[in-house]
Amino acid sequence: MPTTICASSPAVPDRRRPDKAEDPVIIACPACRTRFLVDEQELNRPAGRTVRCANCGHTWHRPPPLRRPDSEPAVPPAAPRIEPELAVPPRPGPVPAPPSQRRQRRRLAVGWGVLGAVLVLLVLAALAAIIARKEVVAAWPGTARLYTLAGLPTAPPGPGIELGKVTPTRTANGFVIEGDIINAGSTVRDVPRLRVALRDPAEKETEFKIIDPPTARLGPGETAHFKTSFDHPDEAATGVVVTFAR
Repeated sequence: MPTTICASSPAVPDRRRPDKAEDPVIIACPACRTRFLVDEQELNRPAGRTVRCANCGHTWHRPPPLRRPDSEPAVPPAAPRIEPELAVPPRPGPVPAPPSQRRQRRRLAVGWGVLGAVLVLLVLAALAAIIARKEVVAAWPGTARLYTLAGLPTAPPGPGIELGKVTPTRTANGFVIEGDIINAGSTVRDVPRLRVALRDPAEKETEFKIIDPPTARLGPGETAHFKTSFDHPDEAATGVVVTFAR
């Protein structure tokens, strides 16, 4: 059965602090908004109560009142937990190498130093041999061929090496050029390569080639004969110029 709450006028809350068991509760009808004072014990049921308004007869379900926060037992705060202090171990220092390893490292360092010094000396010796190759050939004539193979002439084609008579001959298939190379000096000379060029009547060069000498070296007073040809040369070519290639 719903509980009927009858009142002749709206409830006025009591400002006095009654005992906890007799605290009144003010409820209001959702239909006519009439308020009534009701004992808290009447509503304090787990499922609540069905209430009917004495003013308009409206019936509704009233849930149990919420529990007051001050009625809950205060829970004492937990005591702070004191952890033991963590000690950071010191960083280990470098472990000294055993004496055998120190000696081995010292030997390697000395070996690399000696190797570097030897390489520097070899480079300096090679530079000196290139710069002073004339003196080296004068002291050891057999080294002239080594310099020639390396592309380092030991004597420029200056006084001593000369070109003799050059004879050009036009044939049906080309142009044949031959002549002599003479060592007019008093020492052995290296024979450089030859540059043979064809020219037209206006002295304009039409084509050229560089040829190897017939011999690499000439002794004092010796002569070497060279010969080369141009296949299908320019028809305008009439002259030939032979020089030493630098």
